[in-house]
Amino acid sequence: MKNIHNMEKYIMFLVIRTLVIMILFVLVMNLVAIGAMDRDDLSHNVPEQMVYVKGGCFEMGHTFRDSPGNDDPAHEVCLDDFYMGKYEVTLGEFRKFIDETGYRTEAEWQDGCHGWEGKGEKKKKTFNWRNTSFSQTEKDPVVCVSWNDTYEYIKWLNNKERKNYRLPTEAEWEYAARSGGKKYIYSWGKGGPSGNIADKTAMKKLLGKSDSGGYDDGYAFTSPVGSFSPNELGLYDMSGNVYEWVSDWKSRENFRNSSRQNPRGPEKGTVKGLRGGSWNPLPEIVRTTERRWAVPGARGAWMGFRLVHSIGASEF
Repeated sequence: MKNIHNMEKYIMFLVIRTLVIMILFVLVMNLVAIGAMDRDDLSHNVPEQMVYVKGGCFEMGHTFRDSPGNDDPAHEVCLDDFYMGKYEVTLGEFRKFIDETGYRTEAEWQDGCHGWEGKGEKKKKTFNWRNTSFSQTEKDPVVCVSWNDTYEYIKWLNNKERKNYRLPTEAEWEYAARSGGKKYIYSWGKGGPSGNIADKTAMKKLLGKSDSGGYDDGYAFTSPVGSFSPNELGLYDMSGNVYEWVSDWKSRENFRNSSRQNPRGPEKGTVKGLRGGSWNPLPEIVRTTERRWAVPGARGAWMGFRLVHSIGASEF
């Protein structure tokens, strides 16, 4: 009888253990499925104009030039996944924001914007996103917007679409411009130029010169977004067209000793970062590692922005 009782206890133990294993297996599979559904839902909720950027580690900064620059020293950075706008925010998209909110940009209620007149830059009270000093289509990138203006636009868009758009960090921008951190000097990679940069048309119209190495993109000022080939991630105009505001405050020391994981820059500062260069006749500024800055209220007819969208733990 004792052996039978022990056998029954053992069988009961095996049954309970099997049930526990089955329950745990079902729970794990459900969690995996929920995670996949969440990622799938997020993919469907993010507009088509956003490109998924798989995170990873890369050497950020000074990797190309022999002489030190403002992107020195190179250092390893690791990023979470994120979405980035396929295009720079366009004039037409920005106009919707203005029409719905009545917002007035800093150029409009202050002292204007830096534009281009004759053969040089000039700031005029009449220059703003509506009147940039040159003609634009609704598909051209909006310009003459300050960092503060982009903040207001993003706040409106997030409330309207219930999303989590923001400006990219410097690290995110460079990683994406270099097609996932590859050692590309320009966003188009190892081939010839493919972007709206200081070309033959720009040099002749803006400076009265025709020598620009022979490259001619056909645009003296901004071009409609997506006019040239994208980089390997499917992002357009990462080198040239317009400078793009990023979220980071400037700090050379912070860049030198930045966090390895998802660096965001210092918590405060006096100037914000700009990346990517523009149509403006300074060819070296379209390098993927080139760093520029301006006060948050600055605006120029060569300054615009691009959005990113956070994923999960990378939200901030």
